[in-house]
Order: sequence, then C-alpha cells, then structure tokens
Amino acid sequence: MADLKLHLGCGKSVLPGYTGVDLSPQPGVSVVCDLSRTPWPFQDSSAGQCILFNLLEHLPDTIQVMEELWRVTRPGGVVHIQVPYYNSAGAFQDPTHVKFFTERTFDYFTVDGTTELSHYNYYSHARFEIVRLDFHQRPFLKRLPRRVQIFLGHHLATIQALDVVLRPVKAI
Repeated sequence: MADLKLHLGCGKSVLPGYTGVDLSPQPGVSVVCDLSRTPWPFQDSSAGQCILFNLLEHLPDTIQVMEELWRVTRPGGVVHIQVPYYNSAGAFQDPTHVKFFTERTFDYFTVDGTTELSHYNYYSHARFEIVRLDFHQRPFLKRLPRRVQIFLGHHLATIQALDVVLRPVKAI
C-alpha cells in the first residue's frame, strides 16, 4: 500500500497524489475535518508526508497540532510547513491568524540536546528532527550569512515566511 500523503488545510488547492483535508468542503477536499480538534481521523503512523502550507498560523493550539502531526506521520516520514514570519505583513494582515512563528519555534519540538531550545520540550511528547528551515526573502539576502539574515529579518522585516521540513523522531 502506498503511503498516505496529506495536504492539511488545502482549501481550494489540489496537489496530485495528496489527500486534501480542510474544514471547508471545497472541490479537491477529500476529508472535511476541523484540524483544531483531536484526534484527527487518521491512524497512527499512517502518513508518509504531511503538508501544511499557510495553515498552522490559523490554528489556536500549536502544541496540539504538532502532537497530531507526530502521531499520524510514520517514522521516516516528512512534515512540510510554511508559515508567515512573525513580523511580516502577511502575519498580521489576515484577521484569521492567531499564532506567529520565528526560526526558533520548532526547536521546542526537538530531541533534548539537539537545539539550543530543546531543553524546553517538556510541554509536548512530540519530537522532530529539523531537516531544513529556509526563509522566504529577496534572493540577494540569501547570500548573506544566516545570522545576518536573521538580524535583518528581526529588525527590518526582510523575511516574509518560513519553510520548514521536519521528520518525526519515533522509536521503531
């Protein structure tokens, strides 16, 4: 059986090969589900890929969502998240946004000792490896050292969004 690939909060976007999941019954939505309520209607470790593009900022409980992502994603699977950067116009202009994210947010869901903030992971049992964390910003800024990109992102709002790829850490 092929891995389940979930496009969570898909709205009107249809990704071929993915199961569209959204609160709103739109064309391409296969599973109508309120993702702010748990448990989600998927079995443990059933998904090989979960995509959340511009969804997490709409959900009130980030910890609960991360725990459900960890639960439904199989070992070796991938969670791909895109969110507006905390101080970008995109983060604040949408009145339905209830959460904000920085480059350090996902450190709170890492294994002890793997990131500077992993020692605060006791709020959740969900653990992920951060495979990749990229900034959506003007291309010339990507040539600067990462610490400079972050400084400019914080002080001049040059980062519009985060693109994060996570892999669940589970005992096999």
